[in-house]
Amino acid sequence: MLLCVHPVAIFLTDSASHTLTLFLQSPHQMAYNRDIHIAHTFVISNQKFVLVRFDTQYPYGEKHDEFKTLAASSASGPDFVLAEVGISEYGEKENFDLGEKYNVDKDNYPIFLLFSNGDLEHPVPYTGPVKVDSIQRWLRQQGVWIGLAGCLQAFDQLAAQAVLARAQAELTQVTGDQRSSAEQYVKIMSRIVDQGDGFPGKETERIGRLLENEKMSPAKKEELEKRLNILSSFQVADTKKDEL
Repeated sequence: MLLCVHPVAIFLTDSASHTLTLFLQSPHQMAYNRDIHIAHTFVISNQKFVLVRFDTQYPYGEKHDEFKTLAASSASGPDFVLAEVGISEYGEKENFDLGEKYNVDKDNYPIFLLFSNGDLEHPVPYTGPVKVDSIQRWLRQQGVWIGLAGCLQAFDQLAAQAVLARAQAELTQVTGDQRSSAEQYVKIMSRIVDQGDGFPGKETERIGRLLENEKMSPAKKEELEKRLNILSSFQVADTKKDEL
């Protein structure tokens, strides 16, 4: 196996000519074994969550730029790794067999698949727009914690548990720039108590419609986008309740 370390990316190539690019906060975020035979199998089996982008071997354009931004802003998750598989249809057909294994349609590149808990056979496909904010919110709905703008990990955990009393107690300890975000968590929890578990979804739809207003000021747009990020924490909680 060949290992090339860069400031953001680690490239793994195995004896079967599979190349997997990992986007990490540092080379030490992932423990690796030089004697493994299948790079993608090892990586997915040893991480809680791995989001893999399948694309051409040399991608470019707006969607590729979005992915680079996603890699730069999402690589710091403690249980999450972002990876890329470049597929070639010519010459040695690098990673072509992986594309076939996961039924990757080249006409719909890029394809995003989320692998969780080492399960190689049942990845969850992402079907939304290739936009950083949309992908990150979807990841959070799948249970991946990513520190989005306006979000606090301690309050995300409280949101998942939907414990209003604990959140109110935590709020008294928060000061400075984080106070506004903390108040949003408590406000949303209070609305859920009053209006039921469906409030986060309805509020998300309402804010989505507001964001379609092209005349909205940048400051107001940023405020609403942060509220959407926080709301996504409560949608994770709803998903887990449904599974139970």
